[in-house]
Amino acid sequence: MKVFSLVLALAILCVALNFAAGLSVFVDLVSIAFIALPVFAAFVAQGFKIQGIQVVRDITIQVAIVGMLIGFLGILQNMSDPQALGPAYAIMFLVVLYGFIVSGACSLLSANISEALVTPSIGQRVLSSGLWLVLCVLAMSGVSGLFAFLDLASFLIFAALSLAILGTSSSKWPKALAQSLPAAGFVGVLIGVIGMFQNMADPKSIGPAMAISLLTLLYCNTVSVGVKLAFPEIALEKSPSQFTYLGFVLLFVMLATAILLLSFV
Repeated sequence: MKVFSLVLALAILCVALNFAAGLSVFVDLVSIAFIALPVFAAFVAQGFKIQGIQVVRDITIQVAIVGMLIGFLGILQNMSDPQALGPAYAIMFLVVLYGFIVSGACSLLSANISEALVTPSIGQRVLSSGLWLVLCVLAMSGVSGLFAFLDLASFLIFAALSLAILGTSSSKWPKALAQSLPAAGFVGVLIGVIGMFQNMADPKSIGPAMAISLLTLLYCNTVSVGVKLAFPEIALEKSPSQFTYLGFVLLFVMLATAILLLSFV
């Protein structure tokens, strides 16, 4: 019954999207692939058993955030064509829409799953997290080149946050990193935002500060998803605040966009 209800709801949503702006506007194969491959990796981690739905439920919002941040950084690298910004932003938010739908559907489906977690083999752990890493590298390379996503200051902030989490948490290191890194990434966001506001009069200085905000958050969520895929027993713990977390990230992206636009006025 739940599956039928979800299929019917999806069909109605497609009709609504078609009336809103045409269904083709909401279809992007790259964004679909960015969500679909981690879903596949989650089922690899669970041996293609039904428990994979619970892993998908927990990682998909973060996967969507990573995709959005990669897209946003790609937009910042290609600001020379203003007419292309609108479609680029639309595609960037499509991955969030897909992730939101998949995560919501899996949240409903996972409510009745009572089967115990299947402990993955080492090969499954390596394959699932390796698929995620390869996807991220390919996405970054395709957007604006892998080197555009490497920043020493952001990496040092990420390293400091990771060490602080590992040094103070009473949990085992996979659980500590997977659960705490996403929120800790906002330390880098605040550092970058302060730098952006301090350099509003100098547009050239805004870029590096914005990069710190975006890349620190990107690093934290990328590693968190990788750890959850390698240790799916972490992902099976419910995270009711993930949609709130997505809201804060969306607000930050909108704020960064506003600051960027104001700098050119």
